[in-house]
Amino acid sequence: MNIRDHSSQFTVYVFTPHVDPGASVKVYLSQAGYDAYFFQDLETLEIRLKENAPHVLVFSAAHLKAELSDFVKYVRKINDEIAFIALDQLSQFEILAQYKEQGFTDIISDDMITIESRVVWSVDRTCEKIYQTYLNEQIFNDLELLKDQLKAAKINQPAVNPIASNVLVKSEGPPLSFKIGQYRAALNKEEMVQIFLNNIFGTVCIFFKYLPSVRSFLATHANGIDANQINGVGCQLDPSETSELEVLLGLGNLPLAFVHLLKEAFQFDPARIIPVFGDREVEGVFVYSGKIEEDASAFITEEFSIFSICNAQFNLEKKVDILEVQDYVTGLRNRNFYLQALDDEIVRSRRLRRSVSVVKISIDNLYEIESAHGEANRDLLLKLVAEVLIKGSRATDYNCRTAFNTMAIVLPLCSKKGAALRAERIRRAIESETFLDEKIKVSVSLGVSEFPTLCVSSKSLDETANRALDFIQEKGGNKICLYKAPSTHRPEFEISHE
Repeated sequence: MNIRDHSSQFTVYVFTPHVDPGASVKVYLSQAGYDAYFFQDLETLEIRLKENAPHVLVFSAAHLKAELSDFVKYVRKINDEIAFIALDQLSQFEILAQYKEQGFTDIISDDMITIESRVVWSVDRTCEKIYQTYLNEQIFNDLELLKDQLKAAKINQPAVNPIASNVLVKSEGPPLSFKIGQYRAALNKEEMVQIFLNNIFGTVCIFFKYLPSVRSFLATHANGIDANQINGVGCQLDPSETSELEVLLGLGNLPLAFVHLLKEAFQFDPARIIPVFGDREVEGVFVYSGKIEEDASAFITEEFSIFSICNAQFNLEKKVDILEVQDYVTGLRNRNFYLQALDDEIVRSRRLRRSVSVVKISIDNLYEIESAHGEANRDLLLKLVAEVLIKGSRATDYNCRTAFNTMAIVLPLCSKKGAALRAERIRRAIESETFLDEKIKVSVSLGVSEFPTLCVSSKSLDETANRALDFIQEKGGNKICLYKAPSTHRPEFEISHE
């Protein structure tokens, strides 16, 4: 997600008696696309809050006339969905942090040299969360609509069933609720495709999965054909054929190379297709002969209507899961997922009596890179570094973004020595790369910790990895640091099979 595509939809108020930082912050927010306003006096702010409540209120906590608690109650009474970003001295952070449940999304030191960029970053993250919450609500509404459609389909279900001769006859057949139950019980898309093919028995039909990374359709499932006949069968498209692929398939047509493949390999001449779309992107296509009887073709279309509704609901449910656990800048899992993964892996570590490690990664001099190349390139850089982490990870590892400039890898069943080696490989891989169009060189700092030999819990595993990261950053960065446990630490259990 790029919040710049939606920032004009958000209103941000800035309140501080000081003209220089207040006006400057307002300008930076406006340049980022936000509908931003600056207020010097509290009375004018209160009037505008009543007239048109903002999405985000950035305010100087030190210059409130009333108690902070009274001010927060007053604003939330006007609109309890306003998000607060407080500006204050570092000494007040612990007090302000107590208001997290009252809509406070960030606390920023008001004596920062780069306060404008820091406020914009914080507003970006806050508005991303607001927007994603809105998307969640829309998705749940769509799910409810789909459920209503399914209920209506159950009420209006036709009493028909196909027979092997492909002729439709009146029959009680399996109830529609049973078919829907079949699709809803599927654990993945592959199972749903196979259920569809099973339900149109008597008709030769092949499912070709679309692989956008290689511009290819690959046969993965079939009904009425031996599995060996479709093994490795596929068709790669020219770049020109992919630009309007969704439109072409939507009209019931196929690229010419695909048409020739179906004619030569399966004698589908002509071929009929049913495209499968997910979130407006091509997932694949069902293909069968255009020479089958119209009644059989009509039945396939009716069966696909059930499949498509269940497939859409499957996509929406998966999208809800992604919104809840994914960081939209890097594509990595977010901090909530990371904390849950730590808890789960500590439980598994104790059960198996095996270690679990964490590597924390931070890009060196990220603020300087942002100042020189802009916020868009900063986010792109974070994404590119995240891709390096993913490429070097095992299937069992968890790659997460846990803070603005912090990524983490949870390494199940991995010792501190193995984690340190992995961290060094990551450091070297990133150091050897060039990033962005400007071909800039980037380095990272990495902190490593392990349970149980270096800490006692999931919380302390995260904290000790952070301490190691902070230590090496203070020393200049571009190195790894393995946390050193205090002499009083005693492992919860002895590690076996390391």
